[in-house]
Amino acid sequence: MPAPKMTDEQRAAALARAGEARRVRAEVKQLLKTGSLSLEDVFERAEENDLIAGIKVSAVVVSMPHMGKIKAKRLLEELGIAENRRLRGLGPRQKEALLESF
Repeated sequence: MPAPKMTDEQRAAALARAGEARRVRAEVKQLLKTGSLSLEDVFERAEENDLIAGIKVSAVVVSMPHMGKIKAKRLLEELGIAENRRLRGLGPRQKEALLESF
């Protein structure tokens, strides 16, 4: 699929939005890793903020303290959550199951 034709201003604005999204998502993951932010807080923020809602669940779980890629993958498999699922795509039961796991 060819890239859409964009003006220089549109391209700069898109790059700025993408950079902001990466910054916000990295900040959330870092706060989770240090324990400054709980998983419940992340779910609440995801309802208000589309940038946070776009974070993959697997990235959030890996960012939890004492969780690595293998443990996270096993946990998501146990709970029946796809690796490519994003926070906005989680159902209430899946959120509850994740909260109970931590």
